[in-house]
Amino acid sequence: MSHEWYLFVLLIMCIYVSSVDFLYRKIHNHALLVLLLFQCFFSPLDIHVTTFLLMLGVGLILYALIWIGAGDIKYAAVLSLTIPLNELHWAYIMTAFAGGFLSLGYLISRKLISNTSNSQEGIPYGIAISVGFYLVILTQNTPHI
Repeated sequence: MSHEWYLFVLLIMCIYVSSVDFLYRKIHNHALLVLLLFQCFFSPLDIHVTTFLLMLGVGLILYALIWIGAGDIKYAAVLSLTIPLNELHWAYIMTAFAGGFLSLGYLISRKLISNTSNSQEGIPYGIAISVGFYLVILTQNTPHI
């Protein structure tokens, strides 16, 4: 699979996961399994098991502290499969920035919309994970950016 097709299909998968997370505040395991298989078998990039295990380990600690959901952890871990260990900090930084903008948007929307009784609690952080990790994967595939 060429780099362009890989990036396109990965983008579609990230949009799907983000949309489901936005609508239902849930990241489904079947989507993560498809993404895991896609990453392992169709990625033109090297697979980095160390990065995956580190992301999973850090994520489990954050989950135990009730700072992040289990689906978010699994999603970030699967996306980190194609990110080298020395680039993982950029994925964290980009995700944090995207999460900050997302949180700010939610804060503003809650202030502007007085009737929030029908809104779901929490922030769909899968959106921020999609943006942060995808941008790092994109820049690995297209070094001229």
